[in-house]
Amino acid sequence: MSALPGNRILVLGYGVSGRAVAEAARQLGCSIHVYDDAFGADGKAAPAGLVGQPVRTEDLSTLPLDLCVASPGIPPEHSASQILRSRGVPVIGEIEFGFLLCRAPVAAVTGTNGKSTTTVLAGRMLQASGRCCFIGGNLSAEGYDLPFVTAVMQAGPEDVIVAEVSSFQLELCFTFRPKVAALLNISEDHLNRYSSLEEYAEAKMRIFQAQTPEDFAVLGVDCPVVRRLADRVSSRMLRFSALEEVQEGAFLRGDELVLRLDGREDVFARTGETALWAPYDRLNLLAAACVAAAMGATVQGIRHAALSFKGLPHRLEDCGIAGGVRWINSSMCTNPEAGAEAARAVAGRFPLVLIAGGAQKECDYADWGRTVAEFARTVILVGRDREVLRKALEDAGRCDALEAGTLAEAMEIARAAARPGDAVLLAPAMASFDEFSNFRHRGRVFREIVERYRREAEQ
Repeated sequence: MSALPGNRILVLGYGVSGRAVAEAARQLGCSIHVYDDAFGADGKAAPAGLVGQPVRTEDLSTLPLDLCVASPGIPPEHSASQILRSRGVPVIGEIEFGFLLCRAPVAAVTGTNGKSTTTVLAGRMLQASGRCCFIGGNLSAEGYDLPFVTAVMQAGPEDVIVAEVSSFQLELCFTFRPKVAALLNISEDHLNRYSSLEEYAEAKMRIFQAQTPEDFAVLGVDCPVVRRLADRVSSRMLRFSALEEVQEGAFLRGDELVLRLDGREDVFARTGETALWAPYDRLNLLAAACVAAAMGATVQGIRHAALSFKGLPHRLEDCGIAGGVRWINSSMCTNPEAGAEAARAVAGRFPLVLIAGGAQKECDYADWGRTVAEFARTVILVGRDREVLRKALEDAGRCDALEAGTLAEAMEIARAAARPGDAVLLAPAMASFDEFSNFRHRGRVFREIVERYRREAEQ
């Protein structure tokens, strides 16, 4: 409690992050106030069971406060944030708030793609090494939905925390100093919030801002943006690469996944031994090994987790075979690079029928269009912004994309178009908010429809 500037706290935004902050503040005995646009200007629409007192808009200018903790979905220009800053009230995020209370060493993982898989893998490598490890943060995976501040309240000094952190969360970090900070890759995403790729990259780089040479930075040097920014990192660098050997870190040598650290070299797995078959998952394995090793995992623990991990839901999730056709759910692919890489990976194993589309985030889809035009036999576009994808395909010379109004309609079209031995892949390359509450909802609907197809095929 002594690390906080005072005990009068305003929680700005009452989603998953805000509720976790409010509960932590309650445990600390703080005076808690909560503001959310959904409560209405008078605060009367606040939900039952609210942890804290709802705040009216007019009270933001006068309410005695020591600290505001803003949820990551609150943009910096939100009027409530501006009012509080003009009063001199510090505005921080959940990660910073949690770190002020934290007793356990922290590994933090960020990047555009692969964050969740790498975070869970690294945490499981530490657990397999005998450490009590809390896995959570911004994770969007069933079974790992533990907010960072909740993990902080549970973890003791002998434990470790491995957390996924987003660019939105890092915007409001100032003293957050993870023992290990990983930046996996950077490509276009969230350009509906950031003015450019450069501004987005700057938000990601905040993960290193408080580190010292005693800490570790894990960098994905196959990504040209990360490679260019590496010189700005002051902590000890561990690089990982599928394209070249590195002096310290992890790399791919033939089919060997190699960890090189402190003058020692260990082959912790071979690609054919793991359940993660996509090329980009090799990078996730390498990154996770670096994070876990820097946090004290053993080679045996790293190997055990690498070989036993089956992947996360909604990420190349095999939903089964119906009518001789394999159905694969990659609903988590919410940006063009993730969607293109998933399509490329599946097309390397099966003739590909692709379902894509949703709500765009102002990204450039030219590379996606070229990749999909080359690798997909059939493309079905769905969602509010499907015309963006159609244009990218047409610019790449593909003018035969089919169209559907809903995901269910798209799956019926895919079912009719697919032949035995094909794979139907849901890799939207866009967000889900046009038709669904989130990518998990979208993936669950896909999974449920596939299950119905399987039952029908067995009759």
